[in-house]
Amino acid sequence: MAQSDQETTSRWWEFYAVRYGMGSVVGGVIFFFLCKTNPILQPMLFSAGGTPGVIDGPVLALLAGYGLAYCYIASAPILVFHVARFLFEFGSKRGSSILRLIIGFAPPFIATVIFYFTNSSAGAVRHFFTMVFCLAALVVWPQYLAIIATLFKQKAFFSFYQKLANKRGKSTSDIVSSYKHMREHGNSFFIVILEIILAIILFAAGNFDFASTGVVSESKHIYAIPYVFIILIWTLPAALVWLVGTLFEREFSGV
Repeated sequence: MAQSDQETTSRWWEFYAVRYGMGSVVGGVIFFFLCKTNPILQPMLFSAGGTPGVIDGPVLALLAGYGLAYCYIASAPILVFHVARFLFEFGSKRGSSILRLIIGFAPPFIATVIFYFTNSSAGAVRHFFTMVFCLAALVVWPQYLAIIATLFKQKAFFSFYQKLANKRGKSTSDIVSSYKHMREHGNSFFIVILEIILAIILFAAGNFDFASTGVVSESKHIYAIPYVFIILIWTLPAALVWLVGTLFEREFSGV
């Protein structure tokens, strides 16, 4: 291993600090906001006995942990897109590229139109929830599409990573280091965007019943159920990356 590669490996923590540092802070703020806007989440701050409106040391420590967890959950789509980056071959075949764009973005917009005309809300509320549904569809659908395509196109997947490994061995360390730094800084800002999108989705889900009917349910726990389903749907493709990694291991380990 070259000296620069050894330095990069020994300083791996810098990439994680860049990737999750800003996202953890933003995630803590977002989580605090979600807790304050949904009564069922407020006990998670463990500040019921404290002074109202005051954020003390223990609460800050909790927010740091919650912020990191929220940041990691929100960044799940990035893992899926990173694994499936072999699918991004735009420019090589124009027809194929256009078809991929249609498959990737047409279904979310069609589903959004259907949601808009079937939603019983009216006025600004209707437009808001339609916008939220569109954001969710644009993030969730490409994830499932990418992970399914990766599982069914294993030959192309293995070939891409084999070529990548060969080219990395021939590339200068400065080039590899440059695009790694660009990607990590891009990941940091991408995570913040995903955190905001997920926060909007969770906020809308926690207030959908009240906004639609104007009535607050007697059972507060019903407002936590949408959160569970949203997190499951959001992270399932990333969980399937474990299967992709297992297939990858079997291919190149000779098992």
